[in-house]
Amino acid sequence: MPHRALPDWAPTAAVVGGTAALILTLKYLDTKKPAKGGEAKKAVKAASGKHESHEAGISVKESQEHQVEKYIKDVGAKWEAKVKAEDINKVGDLSKYLAFQGEYKTSFAARPDVGEGVLVKFDIAGTSIEHLCNGAHGTALSVYSTNGVDKVQEFLKAMKLDPHAVVPIDEIAPPEDGMTVLTTLEKLFTQYLDLFGKPTREFLKKLFPYAVDIQEKVAIAELTLERKMEEFQDRQARALTYADYFLEFASLKIPVDKYVELVPTIKQRVYSICSSSDYRPGKCQLLVVREDWQAKGGDTKFGLCSSFLTFVRSGQWCVAHSTHSVMHMPEDKSVPVFMAGLGTGLAPFRAFVEQRRHEKSKGINVGPMTLFFGGRYSKAEYYYRDEFELFEKEGLVKCCNAWSRDTSKKVYVQHKIMEEADAIWRDLGMEGSKGAFFLCGSKQPEKDVFAAILTIFQSKGGMTEAQSKAKMDQLQSVGRYVTEVY
Repeated sequence: MPHRALPDWAPTAAVVGGTAALILTLKYLDTKKPAKGGEAKKAVKAASGKHESHEAGISVKESQEHQVEKYIKDVGAKWEAKVKAEDINKVGDLSKYLAFQGEYKTSFAARPDVGEGVLVKFDIAGTSIEHLCNGAHGTALSVYSTNGVDKVQEFLKAMKLDPHAVVPIDEIAPPEDGMTVLTTLEKLFTQYLDLFGKPTREFLKKLFPYAVDIQEKVAIAELTLERKMEEFQDRQARALTYADYFLEFASLKIPVDKYVELVPTIKQRVYSICSSSDYRPGKCQLLVVREDWQAKGGDTKFGLCSSFLTFVRSGQWCVAHSTHSVMHMPEDKSVPVFMAGLGTGLAPFRAFVEQRRHEKSKGINVGPMTLFFGGRYSKAEYYYRDEFELFEKEGLVKCCNAWSRDTSKKVYVQHKIMEEADAIWRDLGMEGSKGAFFLCGSKQPEKDVFAAILTIFQSKGGMTEAQSKAKMDQLQSVGRYVTEVY
C-alpha cells in the first residue's frame, strides 16, 4: 500500500487506538508480506478455523475477539490518552496501522502467543471456557500474570527507554501468514517478559556482548565461569532479577527488539478451581495464598502470580484458560468420597462439596463425603470456614481438621485419617466397596497419608504389607486413589 498523508481525523483515531495499543497487543496485516496467492482475506478466514469449538458453541478465536471488544468498551472510557496528536510522528508506524485499521486489517489481542488464552474477569459467562471451568470436573485454571505497571515504568525510566516505542514480537507470538504482531515496549515488559524473575547463567552469556565498557563486559562474562560460581550463587540467594542486572551494568546497549531474546516470557501458573460452575454459573473461583520468602540480606520477596491474583479486584482482567487436572469426581454420585486437602490443596474439594450440594438440591442421591484438612493454625488457615461448617451442618460433609500448631500436641492429616479407619476400610478397602480417595497438596505429607491407608488395610482387613500395597496399586489404576502434589 503506498504511503499517504494522514487525514484530518487521523490524530483522534491514533489517540484512541494508541491508548488501546498500550493496553493490549496490536496485531496487524502487513500488506508488504502478502499471504500465499495474495489472498490475505482467505488466509485470515482459514486461520480462524484452526480453533476448536467448545461446549458453549463459541470457538476460542471468537471468544478472544469478543472479550477484547468487551475489554475496550469496559476500560477504554477510563484511559488517559498517552499518545498525543503532536506525538504521532514519533510513534511512527503505529499511527499508520491505527489510522487505517480497515485497510491494514488491524486488530487487538491480549496475548496472541497463548493460543487458548481468553481475557476474563473471573466472570467467565459467555466465554469459550464457561463450561470448561468446573472444579469438580477435573479442571484447573492457567493464569498469565502481569508485572506491576509502576515497577515497569520505573525500570523504563531508569534505562532511558521510550515506553511508546513499537517493537515486533513475532518471535514470541508467531503470526499467521501475511500478519505481524506489534506491541509497545511498555507492554512488552508488562505483559510478556518475566523482567523481575531470576536469571540463569545462560542469560549472562547472552548479555555480556551488549556491554560497551570492557570492564563490565569482562565482569558479566566472568560470572558464567566456574570459579565465579560462589558469587553467582550469592546473587541468586539475594534474588537478583533480570531488571537488576540490566540496571547494574550501565554501559549495556541493547536494541529494543533484542530484549525478547534475553528475557523469557511470563509463564502460566496453574491453580485448582475451587468452585463448581453448576453451583456458581458463570463464575470461576480460585484459592490463592500469596507466596513469600526472605532473600539473603533480609528482603522479603513475593511470587509474581500469587501477588497478581492477591491484588486483583472485581472488574479487573487477566488472560487465562482452562487446564485439565486429575481431580475429577466419580461419575457415580452416590459413592463415598474421602478428600485430603493440605493447605491450598483444599481448593478442588470445595468444588467437590459445592457440586454435590447442587446435585442434592436437584433431588439426586449423593454419597457421604469426608474431608481431612491439614494446616498449622486454624484461625489463619481454615479457608472457607463458615461454608464448610454450614456444609457439615447440612450433612453434606464430615470435616476432620488437623492443626499442627494450635496445641502442644502436633496433629497431622494422617492422624485424622487413622481416626476414620472403619469408614475407610468399609468404603475404600473392603471387597465390593466403591469409594474414592483424593489428595491434593504438598508432596511430603502424601507419603504419610499413603502409609496411613496401608496401615488401615492391614489392621482392619488383615492384609499383609504386600497385599495392602497391591490394593493401593489397584485403586490407583482405576482412579479410586488420586493424588495431585506440588
